[in-house]
Amino acid sequence: MNSPPFTASPPQKSAALSFEKTENWPVRGLILVGMVFMGVFVWVYAQPANRGHAGLFALLTVSVLFKLLRLLHEWYHYWNVAPPVPPPVTRRWRVDILTTFCPGEPRAMLLNTLEAIEAITYPHTTYLCDEADDPYLRNVCQKMGIRHVTRSDKKDAKAGNINNALLEASGEICLVLDPDHVPVPDFLDQVLPYFEQADVGFVQCVQAYSNGKESLVAFGAGEQTYTFYGPMMRGMSNYGTAQAIGANCTFRRAALDDIGGHAAGLSEDMHTAMQLHARGWQSVYVPLPLSYGLVPATLSAYYKQQLKWARGTFELLLMVLPGLFTRLMGRQRIHYLTLPLYYLLGVVQLIDLTIPILALVWMRLPLQLDLLLFATAYLPLAGTAFLIRQYAQRWLSDQHEAGFHFLGGILSSGTWWVYVLGFVYTIFRVPVPYLPTPKNDQPRNHVGLCMPNLLGSLITLAAIGYSIYHYGRFAFSNVYSQMIIGFGVLNVLILGMNVLIGQEKLLWNLKAKAQRIGDKQPVAGSARRAFWKVRYGLYGWLRGAALPLLGVVLVATIALIYYPHQYRTRQLLPPDLRRATTQRFYYGNDDVVRPLQSGAEVRIAPQHLTWTAGADLAKPNWPGLPHQLPLLYLEPQWPGPARGRSSEAEIRAFLVQLLTGKHDATLRKLIGEVKAYQRPLLLCFAPGFDDATRPWGTQRSSTLALYQRGYTYLVDFCRQQRVGNVTWIWAFTKPTTLVFFHADPQDIDWLGVNIGGRSPEAAAPPTRSLAAAYQLMHKTIRLHASYVMQKKPVLITRDGAKTGGPSARQWERDAMEVIEDRYPEVRGLVYQDQSRQKL
Repeated sequence: MNSPPFTASPPQKSAALSFEKTENWPVRGLILVGMVFMGVFVWVYAQPANRGHAGLFALLTVSVLFKLLRLLHEWYHYWNVAPPVPPPVTRRWRVDILTTFCPGEPRAMLLNTLEAIEAITYPHTTYLCDEADDPYLRNVCQKMGIRHVTRSDKKDAKAGNINNALLEASGEICLVLDPDHVPVPDFLDQVLPYFEQADVGFVQCVQAYSNGKESLVAFGAGEQTYTFYGPMMRGMSNYGTAQAIGANCTFRRAALDDIGGHAAGLSEDMHTAMQLHARGWQSVYVPLPLSYGLVPATLSAYYKQQLKWARGTFELLLMVLPGLFTRLMGRQRIHYLTLPLYYLLGVVQLIDLTIPILALVWMRLPLQLDLLLFATAYLPLAGTAFLIRQYAQRWLSDQHEAGFHFLGGILSSGTWWVYVLGFVYTIFRVPVPYLPTPKNDQPRNHVGLCMPNLLGSLITLAAIGYSIYHYGRFAFSNVYSQMIIGFGVLNVLILGMNVLIGQEKLLWNLKAKAQRIGDKQPVAGSARRAFWKVRYGLYGWLRGAALPLLGVVLVATIALIYYPHQYRTRQLLPPDLRRATTQRFYYGNDDVVRPLQSGAEVRIAPQHLTWTAGADLAKPNWPGLPHQLPLLYLEPQWPGPARGRSSEAEIRAFLVQLLTGKHDATLRKLIGEVKAYQRPLLLCFAPGFDDATRPWGTQRSSTLALYQRGYTYLVDFCRQQRVGNVTWIWAFTKPTTLVFFHADPQDIDWLGVNIGGRSPEAAAPPTRSLAAAYQLMHKTIRLHASYVMQKKPVLITRDGAKTGGPSARQWERDAMEVIEDRYPEVRGLVYQDQSRQKL
């Protein structure tokens, strides 16, 4: 595809060069707020208690740090965005314009460019650096008055080709144009004034494209450049380090001679700029599209370009920069250290693909962090970063470049394996030939080039399938595994879209059919225009409303912080007893099993305190060892219960007495003992009150409601007595009780669940696994209407012999693995003696 001729400067010239100093202050305020949010996020993320599997956490940390550094790199350039101010013109320059030609490039494309060069109004001499020594082009140059230059020694690729022409050229200014870049007539009038400053070595302008709508690849590749050629390059220019882009860069000839000519390499433009900056030359960026080139329109052309750039840029970072580092200025060092790191994106995206796969296969989490806490730390940062990006789009070189740039991001994500290949080639010094980006590739349905993304999708799907098959329905019932599956599905969608983008002939045919249908439907054109207005109206509104929307982000952040804390339990309680994300796990069995999480081991010491109407509670027998945690069961009992349990009337009478304060004296004595203990303890009232087989159990709704009120009464009574070392356990046996008769979430510290069942030693029937016994209750908790209730820690008790044989120990080991893999909310396991009453 040939670029059309351009006969005038871009219509947005006045807007691109106009600037008010007040434009920078809003973005600086947004950046400062964003840095605060970033600091909070890093602090929360780095807490040792939030770390999951060591290997996965290390991989995730690399990915997170890379993304944060990229964000900081972007904000660094947004801090001071302003167009250059050209000095007064005092002289005329002798100008040479050089363009190149390589074998296989379309002649028509080159002729179009040569005609546009000759139409440039400023006096100049044009050189065609013809690597093919094409007789036809030699004849064309003779007719057009263009100097035809060729060479026999083909060393140093494009750089050598240009340097060969410089041996003949004698101008003071040298403009290098790629053969697909069509300049506007006043190109030189826009850039030459900046050379009035004696230390300016080169002037760069926007690299714009005329074929962005040719294909999805072209559209996505163009989107990837918009922010770079907009606000970021403006920021670079303000510290004299605008980056040279070989397609349309204008050099001072004295500067090129100072470094021995155009520097060689796969990224010869960055290498040349690096050498010039090391010699003290400055650079200027003119935010105007003064020439229009061809962006790669096929996947093969795009991948070839990206591999060449990645390999060349890593070469500069690792091999060239160390020798020039001390000769660069401070901000130039930052520039050349950070800019090439863009291509490490491939390694990071490979990590992002690997984490869900390993997490699903191992059923391990890289981060053990409460989701609401994670949202509170991350969403404000993400929202502010989005607003900063939208505000900065006011400095794009063309209003049509505004948007969310989804396709560019998807295409970049699918190029991960090309960037990884460039990095590996650099480490092992694998040469990559310098080949011009193909300009005449034809659409095709790629298979080989899509294979890495296709394999990545299939492996991720296989990991999801394995997780569901191996771990059963628990892979879906755990909110954390759901999140990991969600990340895996997202990766599959992104990689799958890249596979689809690679089916160019298919997409081309679909596009042609859609156009034919649209041509027959006049309403389609109106719909497109309406969509265009709405779309760009939204982008404009986001740019203008960035600061008010920051206020919305701040209010939402306050709400995220306030919401979980309005239900928080007493602050005097140890946090590791109240939070489901604690790194400690609490045991109530003498058998030694491996810890579920890192940290000190804590043993639960259960005590059953009989509470008979008209009698005092038994005095607790406090454990003497520091690692033991008392668990007091307050169990209502009556002498000689009929049929092994109390009558409904006795239970109701006891609860009414409790609610009317007739047991307050007994409670005060217990509270005195608890306060004197001065250490944390667990306290449970009427465990399993909804189990009718227990002496104090009932199934009547009205009595269950009384138990609900009685539990609340006890909690409030302790609060009034300023008891700060009690963690309250609300213990029940039936999912319906949790749904319809649960106590107020702010009165519950832990949920107590008994999974019942026979002893592991029983020959028949087989004892159910913990997963099978707990799953229904787990689902009920996860789907509870109250988010706060969903996040409560869970204490599981199981009936059986306290000191069983190998089967008992094996059951407990299996239970611990299941808890670690699937049930992060479970923070305690008590293995009860069958001789005691059930919890």
